[in-house]
Amino acid sequence: MSKGKVYIVGAGPGDPGLLTLRAQKVLSEADVVIYDALIHSRVLGFIPEKAKKIFRGNRNKKGALSQFQINTLLVSLARMGKNIVRLKGGDPFVFGRGAEEALELRRHKIDFEIVPGVSSAIAVPAYAGIPVTHRALNSSFTVVTGHEDPTKPEAQIDWESLALNEGTLVFLMGLHTLKGVCERLIQEGKSVETPVAVIQSGTTPQQKVVVASLADISERVKREKLKAPATVIVGKVVRLMDKLQWLKPDPLTGVRVLLTRTRDQSSYLSGLLGDRGAEVIELPTIEIAPLPISSKARGWLLKIQEYDWVIFSSVNTVEIFMKNLFDLKKDVRDLSGVKIACVGGTTAKRLKDFGVSADLVPADYKQEGLVKSFGRISCKGKRVLFARAKEGRNVLVDFLKKEKALVDFWPLYENRIPSGLKKKALGLFANEGGVDLLTFASSSSVDHFFALFSAAQRRKWLLSLPVAVIGPVTGASARKWGCRVILQPRKYTMPDLVSAIVKWGKKHKGLKS
Repeated sequence: MSKGKVYIVGAGPGDPGLLTLRAQKVLSEADVVIYDALIHSRVLGFIPEKAKKIFRGNRNKKGALSQFQINTLLVSLARMGKNIVRLKGGDPFVFGRGAEEALELRRHKIDFEIVPGVSSAIAVPAYAGIPVTHRALNSSFTVVTGHEDPTKPEAQIDWESLALNEGTLVFLMGLHTLKGVCERLIQEGKSVETPVAVIQSGTTPQQKVVVASLADISERVKREKLKAPATVIVGKVVRLMDKLQWLKPDPLTGVRVLLTRTRDQSSYLSGLLGDRGAEVIELPTIEIAPLPISSKARGWLLKIQEYDWVIFSSVNTVEIFMKNLFDLKKDVRDLSGVKIACVGGTTAKRLKDFGVSADLVPADYKQEGLVKSFGRISCKGKRVLFARAKEGRNVLVDFLKKEKALVDFWPLYENRIPSGLKKKALGLFANEGGVDLLTFASSSSVDHFFALFSAAQRRKWLLSLPVAVIGPVTGASARKWGCRVILQPRKYTMPDLVSAIVKWGKKHKGLKS
C-alpha cells in the first residue's frame, strides 16, 4: 500500500471563526485526526463521521500520549496509506512541537504539509484590544515560552536581554510560572511599573483579562482566580487596551448550552449560539440511519406520478427520499403534477433546494397542523405517500385513514443512539460541571438523552436545569421525564429557538463566570 500523507494543522487560538479555509478543507478529507486539548467542538465538527478521532490527552497528565507515541503513531498510520491530520491549538510551529513531528516524518520519508494557524501570541492580545506593536511605542515583540522555570540555573531564555527590551513581551502558557517570570524581569532591571495584561481563554466567550503593574500582576491574577490557558503581555502597548477594547460581552457569554441534535444538524445551531457568545457543548443523541429501500417502496417511487399527495415530515425525509429517487434514475420532474405537503418551514426550504416548491406548509409546524389543513380538503380516495421516520407519530396517518384516503406509509430512516454516548454524557456532568441550558429539537433526542442516566443521576444533575424545546410535542416528551421546560418558540424553527434562548440569556446573563 502506498504511504499516506500527514497534515500538521494549526486550529488557531480558540475562536472557531479563526480556523483557516485550508485547515477546514484538510479536516473534511481526513481518515484520522489526532487532536490536542482545547480544540473547539465546532472545529472538530468538520471531521467526517467515518474518520477516526484520537485525543492525545492533556500534556503531563495520566493517559496522555507522549511525543514519542504521537510520532510513532503518525508514521505507522501514514504507512497504512491513511490521510492524517495532526491538529494543534494556535500555530504548529509556535511552541507546538510541529517541527519535531515534521522532522520525524521526513526521517521516515513520509509526505507532509504544514497548515499554519493563527497564533495566540497575536490573536489573544488583539481580542483584548492590545496591539503587540505600535509605531509610537515599540517596534518589536518577542514571543517567549512560559513553561521554562525562570529560577533554574541554566535557562535557555536570556532574561537580561528580555528585561532591557523595550518591545512587547508575550509569554505563552505562562500562568503557572507568572510570579517567577515577573520577579526575574524585575531582578534583571525591568521597571516595576511596566504594565502587564494576563488574558484567560483568549478569543473565546470565557475570555477574562486582568491588568496590573509588573510588581502587582501575580497577586491580582491569584485574587481573580484566573485559570489556564492564559497569555501574558508585558509592555507599554497594554495601556492602549482602554481605548482599543472592541470585544463586547454577548447575550449568552458565560452560558453553557447543550445541543442534542444529530451531528450534522448541530453545526447550524451551534454556529448561531456561538456567534452570540454561548459555550456550546455538542452531544448528539441521535444518529440518522437510512433504512434499505424495500421492493414495495421501489414500486411507489417508480409510479410516483400516480399519487395525489406526497408528505414529508422532516428535512431527513426529504434528503433520503430524493436520494432514493435519483438512485432509480428518476428526478424531480417525476413529481410534476403531484402535490407536496411539508411539516415545517425548514423541511419546505430543504425541498426547495432540490427545485421543488411545497404546496402546503401549515402555520403550525407539526402533524396537527397538517391535520387541520387536510381537514379542509376532501381526502376521500386520494392516494397519499407519507415519508417519515420509523419512530414517527401516527397522528396524520390515523386522520387520513379515517378520511378514507389511500395512505402508503414509508419509514425512510430510524433514529439510533450513537455509540459511546453514555460515557460522553456521564463525563460531561461528572467531570466538567454540566451545563446551564438543555436544548431538544425532537422527542427522540429527549428520550435518548434521559435514558442515559439513572434516576439518581437525573435528580442530581438534570431535572433542576432549564430546558429549551423546539415545539410542544418535544416539550411534552421532556415534561414526561420531569423537566423544567422554560423556552418554546412560537414558531418551531431553529432561528426562533435561538431568539428565545438569546432573550432568556439577557435576563440570566453570566450564569457561569
